Amino acid sequence: MKNFLLIICAAILIAGCGNQIQTVPPLPGTLPIILSAEKIDTDIYFDATVSMKGFTTLAAGNVYLTLPDLLGDLCGAAGEVKFYGFGESIYALDGRSYRNFATPDVYNEAITAVANVVDRADTSHLSIIVTDLFESDSDWSNVAQKLREKFFANHLAVAVIGIRNSFYGEIFDVGLTAAKFNYSSWDDPNRYRPFYLLVMGRDDVVKNFLRKFNERQTLPNDTGYLLLTENLTESDFSNVELSEVENFYSDDTLGLEANVKEFGLDNFSEAASFMLTWKYEPTLGSCPINFSEVDTAVEIFSVDGEEWSPIEKNDLRVRLLKDDRQSGIFLVKVSLTPEKSLAEGKLNFVRIKILPKEQNFKLPSWVELWNVNVDGAAKNFDGSKTVNLTRILGSLKDSVFAASRPALMNINFVVTP
Repeated sequence: MKNFLLIICAAILIAGCGNQIQTVPPLPGTLPIILSAEKIDTDIYFDATVSMKGFTTLAAGNVYLTLPDLLGDLCGAAGEVKFYGFGESIYALDGRSYRNFATPDVYNEAITAVANVVDRADTSHLSIIVTDLFESDSDWSNVAQKLREKFFANHLAVAVIGIRNSFYGEIFDVGLTAAKFNYSSWDDPNRYRPFYLLVMGRDDVVKNFLRKFNERQTLPNDTGYLLLTENLTESDFSNVELSEVENFYSDDTLGLEANVKEFGLDNFSEAASFMLTWKYEPTLGSCPINFSEVDTAVEIFSVDGEEWSPIEKNDLRVRLLKDDRQSGIFLVKVSLTPEKSLAEGKLNFVRIKILPKEQNFKLPSWVELWNVNVDGAAKNFDGSKTVNLTRILGSLKDSVFAASRPALMNINFVVTP
């Protein structure tokens, strides 16, 4: 579910409680964008620094060698695909020269600047960065800040796909002493070294790419997925079961999209409530969530002329109850007193978000397993793992909470006068 919807309703005359609503302005908030046959262009950026060369040198257990063709084929089915190489600067790749990234000769850049790629990324496209998550000068906080401002703050998603791949080559700038290591995984999967795809774009497009990429994986390499978005599930208010409805009745006078329910009231002065049954279905790459505590955010608006005006005070209450009889099933009770929460004689719009608490929102377990923290002399370096991975991906998790807090579910409904 998205946080900024654009619904344009035709002018409709509605009689109720002696008042007339002459127009229904665009509803505040957002609806999910449904994938259609629209074309989605993709920009793919390959990290051309020397530290990536080792992924191309061994044949056994090598997913990386097929990656340029796989990405070109997978993304080309949706729209135009453009390839780029980058180190400190970014350069376009002509024709099918992107296939050279399956060979070691093209990896000769000395500086990695993922931050520059984020600056360059077109937010209307799907952007994919192929990298080992190394950033020159260890300045990953700068990358996280740019992702927060450009993507999370604009209700877009960022995903990380990690793949453990055979590796023979040099690893640079490890620890405070910037140590260099020669490392070989041989043909031992336990020694494979991870590389990553940083996937950025519209929420539905990123989720769709993760699904398709996962379906196309043919080798048994360890693969980890992390999805950071403000829309934590794909369920919405259009496919939930309502029960125990009191003082509300279903109405379809406005003909709104299914994601927004439409209710009328039997009595404006009596308490109104409904219960819905909701199944939590995490998407690929979702972070584990502890449901023992959740927050709710409530906004209520009423029509004022041709605009929606916020109502500052309300007594709306939301309760989330776990159904112990079925795994992942929750009951959500929404209740309010209309005369304390709504504008009488006007069209009202209610937006409710159910939100996980930040401390109950954890990184997937694979992140810690693939992480290595090194001391100043890099004595405990392990080439099969990524230096400071938990800190790097943890900074991205913190960024999505800082910019646009993730929601488990959006409950959107209007109440007609």
